[in-house]
Amino acid sequence: MFTIIMQHTHGRARVSFFLAPCIMLGEVLCDLQQPTLMSQIIDHGLARGDGRYVLTHAALMMLFAFMGLGFGATCGMLGSYASLKMGEQLRAHMLTIALTSRDPAGLPPATLITRITNDVTQMQNLVMMVTRGMVRSPLLLLGGIVMSVIVCPNLAPILFIIMPLLVVFLLVIVRRSIPLYTKMQQAVDRVNLLMRENLQGAKTIKSYGLEDHQRAQFTRGNLNLQTTSLKASMATVPLTPVIQLMLNLGVIIALGYGGQLAVAGTISTGQIIAFVNYMIQITTAIVQTVNIITAFSRAITSATRVHGVLAEAPAPTTPAAQPVPIAAPPAIDFTHVSFGYRQSEPILADITLHVPAGQWLGIIGATGAGKTSLINLLTRTYDDYTGTITIAGHDIQSLPLATVRQAVAVAYQDASLFAGTIATNLRFGAPHASLPTLVAAATTADATEFIDQQPQGYAAPVEQLGKNFSGGQRQRLNIARALTPQAPILVVDDATSAVDQSTNARIKARLAKRRRGRTTLMISQRVTNVMDCDQIIVLDHGRLVAQGTHAELVKRNAFYRQLVQTQLGGGAYGHA
Repeated sequence: MFTIIMQHTHGRARVSFFLAPCIMLGEVLCDLQQPTLMSQIIDHGLARGDGRYVLTHAALMMLFAFMGLGFGATCGMLGSYASLKMGEQLRAHMLTIALTSRDPAGLPPATLITRITNDVTQMQNLVMMVTRGMVRSPLLLLGGIVMSVIVCPNLAPILFIIMPLLVVFLLVIVRRSIPLYTKMQQAVDRVNLLMRENLQGAKTIKSYGLEDHQRAQFTRGNLNLQTTSLKASMATVPLTPVIQLMLNLGVIIALGYGGQLAVAGTISTGQIIAFVNYMIQITTAIVQTVNIITAFSRAITSATRVHGVLAEAPAPTTPAAQPVPIAAPPAIDFTHVSFGYRQSEPILADITLHVPAGQWLGIIGATGAGKTSLINLLTRTYDDYTGTITIAGHDIQSLPLATVRQAVAVAYQDASLFAGTIATNLRFGAPHASLPTLVAAATTADATEFIDQQPQGYAAPVEQLGKNFSGGQRQRLNIARALTPQAPILVVDDATSAVDQSTNARIKARLAKRRRGRTTLMISQRVTNVMDCDQIIVLDHGRLVAQGTHAELVKRNAFYRQLVQTQLGGGAYGHA
């Protein structure tokens, strides 16, 4: 846990992390002086009627109070700074892992969201505790015990009886609470998952009339979180009242027994008052320690969950190198490439493929044949494959990742848009693209019609996930976004599946004109989208089973011939 904190605390934040506890020492020392000064005022000032002595020591008490305030405020500011910077670095690190790993620690998105937000917040709270409470409370506790023994040794045995009992009690409570807080965080994951599914699948839920079912399911998850949280809270509820009870009993015993000693002349009234005040400080320190233990229990659980994400193998990095210019148009080569999400279940097996510079390649195959996986390897979304992939003769593993991503623009079937405007979405791959460039890309994607209907045009707002646009509109904006950077290689991954046939035909015709003589990969289930490509490959269960032109494949490959007959009818053979 502290290793994670230190790994994400750098520079001034690390200085603040170590400086804050040192400053807290000043506050503790100031607080510990108060009961002793009060004892001296009673025994030496009031008892003798020395008003000057009383005023002098009262001024000292006030001085120590203001000094303690200054030390405490400074410590709080430094601790807050260290906590916030650590949280910033840790969240950024976890988000980087989530974005670069295909399946970070096998965790679903809802769990990742909880760990990046809630769990990191718990660790931030721990940093605050470490820099302030975990220094102040133990030192105030230890200092109170030491000072009480020094000021009034005759009453010290009371503490030596009470303190061991409290320590044992604390250990028992902590041992019980940590597993309960772990279950509570898991229940939070479940509620987040249900919320995410219900919000994202609202249309499907309504179409099947499952509102009551989903509401009941969420209620069960919510009640489970409530029950688990209540158990975790109840595990630590007895701490404060039991501690208060035992130490209040200690104060009563101290007053009773100390009063008898005072009557006998063994100790002074000031010593009794100082001892009682130290007992109150000890009580306060232990109550604060209880809160720290509660936060510590939750932080241990959160740290374990955060470590589960951080332990994910980092994305492979390439050696630092100057960006390599990619020739336009570039050739693409796959040489004996194999890949699988699990080694025992290959998705692509021994793919060898050459795409000459400037040619159009059509990729077709059944669902799950490995079409999108092939593109994910080309864009280095995944790097753990065997074989070699080259662009313009350069092994993509030897190229800086930014160079590869700039060389290949992809329009995926899942048209994810982001909150902002139409222009900001189209500029994702080209932040400085001019408005005419955006218009040209949108025209090719047949998107200008509905963009021009927007009162604000390209400045029209886009809601999260593009929910204020239809599926076909989102896909056309997606294609326009891929066209805007004018990358040497364009991949269209079944990105027109949600548009009608006439719109699809217009997009295809405009793409053919705009990308003539430029390397382009077309993935589609529609034969019409690939039939005019320079060459077409057929994938089946991760293997390249056929390659050629449309006419050649109609003659040689039964799967392709069946697709043509199903989609285009017998007339397609004449075209072939």
